[in-house]
Amino acid sequence: MDMKRRELLGLGGVVFLAGCTSPRPATKSQPGGQPGELLAVSLPDGLAVLDSGTARRVAGGTLLTGNRLVGVDTDGRVVVRDATTGVIVTATAVRGRMRLAAVAPDASLVALVDGDPAGRTETTIVVGGPTGERHRLTLPGFVQPEAFSSSGTSLFVLDMLPPEHPDRYRVRVLDLAAGQLKALNLPGENAGLKVLVPEGAEEEMRGEGRQAVFDPGRERLFTLYSHQPDHQHVRDLLHPGARDGKPDVHAFVHTLSVRDGWAVCVDLPAAFGTGPVEGLTIAQSAEEVWVADAGKGVAAVIHADALAVMQELTFEPVTGRAALAAGVDRIHLAVGSRVLVFARDTKAHVATWTLPADARGIAVSSQHVYVGQPDAVLRIDPATGAVTGTVGVAGLGGVERVIA
Repeated sequence: MDMKRRELLGLGGVVFLAGCTSPRPATKSQPGGQPGELLAVSLPDGLAVLDSGTARRVAGGTLLTGNRLVGVDTDGRVVVRDATTGVIVTATAVRGRMRLAAVAPDASLVALVDGDPAGRTETTIVVGGPTGERHRLTLPGFVQPEAFSSSGTSLFVLDMLPPEHPDRYRVRVLDLAAGQLKALNLPGENAGLKVLVPEGAEEEMRGEGRQAVFDPGRERLFTLYSHQPDHQHVRDLLHPGARDGKPDVHAFVHTLSVRDGWAVCVDLPAAFGTGPVEGLTIAQSAEEVWVADAGKGVAAVIHADALAVMQELTFEPVTGRAALAAGVDRIHLAVGSRVLVFARDTKAHVATWTLPADARGIAVSSQHVYVGQPDAVLRIDPATGAVTGTVGVAGLGGVERVIA
């Protein structure tokens, strides 16, 4: 089984990437460039915030949430910076050399992990805040922090199975005070009554988590997965035979409520997940979650409250690494050397822009569209698709988002 984790995790604007650096000039700008909007981009040494007009490096780190950039410095301190200025907001000493794994949406809590990232039988997790360590827990097995609960009292984790050589995992809840792992809750209102998923019915994820977005208003994390046909959701395990006679589902969106601790999987139409996995991508626009499989030429719109596919779209298939970005009234799909533009209200494909080279990520502000290229970022007029500026960024891995 393919156990690659997601390339990108948006959690309240959080971007997860490997590596950690300190703010420093690292890229060359075009002569005479004027200051522009701030962009989060991935580089060979991690995540960086750059000025889109001059390529000046404002800050570097590992996790980005809102306008806070979090990393671990050379002294082992957890450093939280203002992403718009690079100024250190807090710096917390943590014992041992540990990897940053998760951060709360307001950067008030961080989770670090120790242990072999390829497989381990024991995991140490440290949760820290501005005043220092709050919890240090050693758990049996291979446990990977994923996201904090809204209350900050629990940590959603990936429980890798089998721990030495994992080929699947399940999402579980770590009670930080008790130091104990438990199952998620079953979804449902029931006047606030929370019921755990029964033993034997916990969903084991056998696919590949591609990308994720976090909805801070609904306090839900939407993760796009591709998987093999033998995968079974909690509802399938609780109700054997429920899927009899239905086609195999090759991709789905795992919805995790970080407030109430339940998860619901939204199956995507049969064509999703049958093409190259790099063509799968996800983005949110208000009450809609958009998902695309560019290699198969299909898109789907999920209602963020109903948790159901409300509309399906088709377009000419395009191969390459895909990325979605949502504007106020347009949805942009960057893949290959093209950007496909969809109207948010009608869902119609309204324009296609041609790029000089294959896209490396896309981000949208109220004024501009930014598309990554090899060693450069293009600024594009959203009304016409015309390139209005280019800034050189050596080693650009991808454009992630605009920093407001």
